[in-house]
Amino acid sequence: MSKIFNVLIIGAGNIGALYDNPQSNNILTHAHAFKKHIGFKLLGFVDVNLQKAQKAAVLWDAEAFSTLEEAFLKRDIDVVVVAVSDEYHYSVLKELSSHCIKLVYTEKPLTKTVVEGSEIIDLFKKEKIPVIINYSRRFVPEFLSLKTQIKSNSFGKFLNGSGYYGKGTLHNGSHMVDLLLFLFENIKKTKTVSQIFDHYIDDPSCSAILTTESGGHFFMQAIDCRHYSVFELDLFFEKKRVRILESGFKIEYFDVSDNLIYSGYHDLKKVKSIDTNLINAISYASNSIYKFLTTGLNSPSLVDDSLLAQRICSAITDESI
Repeated sequence: MSKIFNVLIIGAGNIGALYDNPQSNNILTHAHAFKKHIGFKLLGFVDVNLQKAQKAAVLWDAEAFSTLEEAFLKRDIDVVVVAVSDEYHYSVLKELSSHCIKLVYTEKPLTKTVVEGSEIIDLFKKEKIPVIINYSRRFVPEFLSLKTQIKSNSFGKFLNGSGYYGKGTLHNGSHMVDLLLFLFENIKKTKTVSQIFDHYIDDPSCSAILTTESGGHFFMQAIDCRHYSVFELDLFFEKKRVRILESGFKIEYFDVSDNLIYSGYHDLKKVKSIDTNLINAISYASNSIYKFLTTGLNSPSLVDDSLLAQRICSAITDESI
C-alpha cells in the first residue's frame, strides 16, 4: 500500500480505545483497527477529559490532544473517527465540517434528531467530505453474502419477521432498522405498540410493527436492557427462514422440506449454521474505508443510508409519545 492516511480519534472511551489493547487477538476498538492497518497511521486522541486521551495515547503509542484545534494545528489529518456519546455527535461533526479532511467515520446514530442529521449531511456534502457510519454488520462478509442472496430472489418474497433489541430505539434499534434496510427493502409504514425507558430518558425502546414495500411485516420488539442485552432477527421468506442470533455472531438457515409424517405438509429444517466474523467488524470497516479512499468504490455504509434509518426510528418514537 503506497498511500498512508493519518487518523485522529475523537473520544478515548471503550469503543475508541479501551475495549482491547495492542496484544489482543480480537480487534474491538477503532484504535486497534487503524493501528494495525498498514494503510493508516494512528496519530492520537482528542477527549474532553485530557487524562482519558493521555491514557489511550500511552496504550496505543500515539498522542493526546486537549482540543480539535490543537490536533489540527500540530498534525496533518486525513481521517477523523467520531467515537463520542450520541448527544455530542452533532456539535463534533459540525466543527469537523470546517476542517480540510478526506473522510469522517462516525459511530451511530449520526445525530440525535433528523433535523440535525439533515443539516450535517448538507454541510459535509457542501464541503465534499464523505461520511461513513459504523453500522457494523454492513461491513461483515457473511451479511454482505446474505444481502446478495436475498437480492437475487433465491429466498423468494419476504413474508414476515420479528426481532428483539433494547437500549433505545435510536441508539440500538437503529441497528435493527438499518440492517433491514441494508438486507432487502425499504420500510413504508410504522405502527408503534409500546415503549419502555430502559436506558435513555430521551430515547425509549419502542416495540413497533414495520411494513415493508412488499407488504411483509416485521415486529420490532423492545426488551428491557436492564435485565440483559439481546439483538436477534427472525426472517421468513417463501423458500427460506433466516435467524440472526447472538447479536449477529451466528446466522442460521432453514429450508422448506416435506413433512415426513403428514403427507402434503411442509416444515422448515435447519440446513446451515454459520459463525460470522462480526468480531472483526471494525477491522473490515477500516479496510472498506481504505478502499474507498484509494479507489473511490462506495462503502457499504455511507451517510445517506443512515439518515433513512434515523427517520424511521424518529417516526417510531414520535408515534409513541
